Amino acid sequence: MIIGKRIAILTSMVGLLCNIPAVYSAEVAPSPVPGVEFTKIQDLNPNAKPTNNPIKQKWAVVIGASKFKEKRLDNSGSEVAMDKSAQQFYDYLIDPHGGRFQADHVKLLVNSSATRQNIVSALTSPWLGTLAGPDDLVVVFIATNGFPTTDGSTYLCAYDCAIDNVYSTCVSMQTLMETLRKDVKAQRIMLVLQSCYSGAAELTAGAKSLFNGYNIDIDKVALGKGYVILSSSRPDQMTWSDAFSRNLIKALRQQDGLIPLKEAFEIAKKQTEIETSIIGPTKKQTPVMKTDWTGNELVLGTPPIEKVSEIPENVKNFLSAESYYLNGTNKLTAGDLEGAAKEYQAAISVDPKYADALADFGALKTIKGDWQSASDLYKRAIAVRPNDSLYHANYARVLDKLGQPEASRKELEQSYTLNPKDRIVLSALASKCLQEGDPVRAVKLLQEAVSLFPTSESLHTRLSYAFSQSGDIASALAQAKEAVSIAPTSAAAKLNLGSSLLMSGDKTKAIEAYRQAVAIAPNNADAHFLLSNTLESAGDKRSAIGEMSKFLELCQPNDPRAAKARQHLQDLGSPAD
Repeated sequence: MIIGKRIAILTSMVGLLCNIPAVYSAEVAPSPVPGVEFTKIQDLNPNAKPTNNPIKQKWAVVIGASKFKEKRLDNSGSEVAMDKSAQQFYDYLIDPHGGRFQADHVKLLVNSSATRQNIVSALTSPWLGTLAGPDDLVVVFIATNGFPTTDGSTYLCAYDCAIDNVYSTCVSMQTLMETLRKDVKAQRIMLVLQSCYSGAAELTAGAKSLFNGYNIDIDKVALGKGYVILSSSRPDQMTWSDAFSRNLIKALRQQDGLIPLKEAFEIAKKQTEIETSIIGPTKKQTPVMKTDWTGNELVLGTPPIEKVSEIPENVKNFLSAESYYLNGTNKLTAGDLEGAAKEYQAAISVDPKYADALADFGALKTIKGDWQSASDLYKRAIAVRPNDSLYHANYARVLDKLGQPEASRKELEQSYTLNPKDRIVLSALASKCLQEGDPVRAVKLLQEAVSLFPTSESLHTRLSYAFSQSGDIASALAQAKEAVSIAPTSAAAKLNLGSSLLMSGDKTKAIEAYRQAVAIAPNNADAHFLLSNTLESAGDKRSAIGEMSKFLELCQPNDPRAAKARQHLQDLGSPAD
């Protein structure tokens, strides 16, 4: 809970902002997800006195991403260049006639450096969580794409986020607020969120069942007494450009940087309305301000009263190691494995407990097939950060490669406990259950996955297979049909549908589904193999021979089915070439 903490939220996100009453009760918002509660904006301690102490020190984290590991998220060519916005805000903060922040008190993460873990680390120890004191001012600026989802949350895109695994690779507003409440000791925090809705959410068929709206639902962000919320547009408008953030920065520079925030907002609001109205009536943006800020009015350019403090030695060591680590990440992205390895080793040498460097070096070792070294590195990373779900999931994969299935299962279970919304973990754990003869648990896990990612063809296909292994053919067929409806051009979905139809006794429709799979993926050996067997069982020997011959032409030399297939062709009267 936030007790007396004053948080200003400025957001240029669009879409679902609700009308916010002047006074809030500590009620829980109805949740669309059973067992999950979302706390409304509220004054958690109505009797708490506002903090009017002078600002001792000023700290900031500035994050911007326009280029992403998943290229379909890139918005560098659009009017809303998030990396540019972050750089502009950073420049304003360190300007002696602007924000008056000491340069080494501001951490800038842009594009490839703005990974999910780097963002979380910057908000916790050893940066804000270590450096910011109770009487300090903290500013956090995040400019990136955003996804409001149907579970009532909003997720902000980190550089390494994956649309197909949003819940584990993006930064949720809930996580962001919990991190600030738990780890940052400062009584005055200003959070600036500039995020346009990413059209990439619509690249997946039926994505509207996962993604909902265009903006943060501010009514589900839990805050303490004294806050300001600035939005770039009304709930029924979209953000089409960086007009609001640009105008806000320009306004904040007035009066030698000592302009009150409320006055700066009014200037930015008026200018944004004028600019966007000229573009067209459907692109007009009307910035909105909601506030319950008490005490002295917030002036970002207020100088700190204390002499700028030195960065502690342990934090300097971390920053040095972080520099090597970020270089390693960039080299790995560019395909320079050897260069990345050297940078990771340097980071670990400076800080042997740099968990991300240990884990990413372990991942690099898996690329090279050095599973034992990868295992050692992941163990060290987990020892430093035992509650990181991704570490346990990756370690489980390594243990599988080392022939330790029981230990691998244990790590997967731990990963699932830490993050039950991770799509990869849910799928991997379900596969383990199927291997161990527990299809009932596999079905349960995959049902959880499908409820989180309802537009995933592969998850519906996996669930169909799990149902078939549990003996529930009707449900298997239903899931197979759902997978095909989501991805009608998926060969995997068509093959699974054919198998489900065959198990249900409909051989004719099974053959039809297999033929469709062959048409979609003519070089898929499995499709020809399954079609051949089904054609033969239906009495079409000639067609079966042709499909089996095609299978032998396409399959890998070490395919265990190949020898029997050649013999079978001979039995059918065809040369086994």
